[in-house]
Amino acid sequence: MTSLQLELQSHVGRFRTWALTFRGSITLFSLLGLLLVPLTGNAYLSQIIVTGMILAIFAASWDLLAGFAGQISFGHAAFFGISGYFTAAFIKFAGANWIMAIFVGAGYAVIFSLLIGIPCLRLKGPYLALGTLAFSLILFNLFLAGTWLGGTEGISGLPSAGNIFVVFYIIVAFMVGSLVIMRVIVDSRLGTILKSIRDDEICADASGINTTTYKLIAFMISGFFAGIAGALFVVNTTAVNPAIFSTLYSFYAIIMAAIGGIATIFGSIIGAFLFTLLSEFLRPLAAASLLIFATVLILIVRFAEGGIMNPFLERLRDLWDMIRGK
Repeated sequence: MTSLQLELQSHVGRFRTWALTFRGSITLFSLLGLLLVPLTGNAYLSQIIVTGMILAIFAASWDLLAGFAGQISFGHAAFFGISGYFTAAFIKFAGANWIMAIFVGAGYAVIFSLLIGIPCLRLKGPYLALGTLAFSLILFNLFLAGTWLGGTEGISGLPSAGNIFVVFYIIVAFMVGSLVIMRVIVDSRLGTILKSIRDDEICADASGINTTTYKLIAFMISGFFAGIAGALFVVNTTAVNPAIFSTLYSFYAIIMAAIGGIATIFGSIIGAFLFTLLSEFLRPLAAASLLIFATVLILIVRFAEGGIMNPFLERLRDLWDMIRGK
């Protein structure tokens, strides 16, 4: 048996072991339920779920940077927006297909993460957060005033990647792949180094770790996945405008990661779906919706400081054990 076969067999064995655990079973069951949503034929529900999946990738990308590397960003919408614009531009003006355009857009997000990260990583704490926010605001105003990419109207009229159900399965694949890859990264040696920088940067530096390089790597990885989310956003809406650089989008990522649980990656799924469903449910209430939404978020953060994913799974496991008579 070759080394490749042995490694594959090892991965299959680990997957089987994980799938038999409580969390593994819940994850697979939830994924199966997600895949069945389009079969209901309900385009409205499918659209809500699609939005939640895109935002889950976006929130997880912020969580990787802030939760594991300790680099708080208030300008994450910059990567989201840059990728969205370049994805739309490649489809509109170069005639690229959707899949190629998604990765091109994410690639440009990585380039901009370098351009933003290099000067911003000289800053620390709140100054880093404000520095990233400043870059996001600069890009917002640049794309708002620039007639070269449609100005306030942006780019619209893009060809559809398919009906909502085709788009649904495309985005499911990207969400699962993105979150699994991010989880593997944070569980790897690189993730351990990033966590050591987060916990004590001075000590990590004294240990011989080039903290600046690794923080820049974290920016690039985070920017790539935020770029994937921004590109998928354009795939779903078939249009993009400067509002995608809005500061609100940056804070949406922070809120969703906080709701699910910072430094969890998968908690972003719960945070994003709860955020999306709550936003949609409160939409008819118009002006009162913002107050209600803010109150609910404050209550969640107040009574679940570490996010709601782990407490929710623990309560669910207790219920499951009680049903089984354990």
